[in-house]
Amino acid sequence: MDARNPDCLMLIPNGYPVWIDVPQASVGGTATAMRFVLPVRAHNLPLLHRKETKLVVALSGELEIRTGDGQIAFLGHGDALRLEAGTAHRIHQYGEASSTVGVVLWPGGVEQAFREIADAARQVPFLRSDMVEILDRYDVVWTVSFKPPQAESERLFGTAFPGWLRELPREAAALLQSRWGEAYALGSA
Repeated sequence: MDARNPDCLMLIPNGYPVWIDVPQASVGGTATAMRFVLPVRAHNLPLLHRKETKLVVALSGELEIRTGDGQIAFLGHGDALRLEAGTAHRIHQYGEASSTVGVVLWPGGVEQAFREIADAARQVPFLRSDMVEILDRYDVVWTVSFKPPQAESERLFGTAFPGWLRELPREAAALLQSRWGEAYALGSA
């Protein structure tokens, strides 16, 4: 993989591209990082990672992280939020322009699930149940029944992405600083 041309996976037929910016193989399996674009008023899959910690980064635009009807956090451009394993969540685009979402997962096992989903998406018919089954094999639950973990007054706010770099596996942090930091004007640690 060329750093300027990361892997692009199509997770549903004819759409929903996800770019793998840091493949787990490039950092000894310690992490993976990917990005995708959410159009205006769009959201991603409702997920719960059983074993992986997830850092959500607003690479461009604004994001709202929700669980059920409750808001976990709001992220402005350059903000990031860590979601511990077991946190049910859905990422929503916020504002008048599309948003680019960066996601870092560690350890990086779920990357293979996305690769398998992309392979399955090339088959006809492609069923949601196929995606759910693949995710489950990698300890990721597609769930629509969420309970907010905090009261309304306990919403979280993201903090600047560069501050999170020291929390990530070292090899992944170095690649992300150069790839996302420069491309999305996120500053340095």
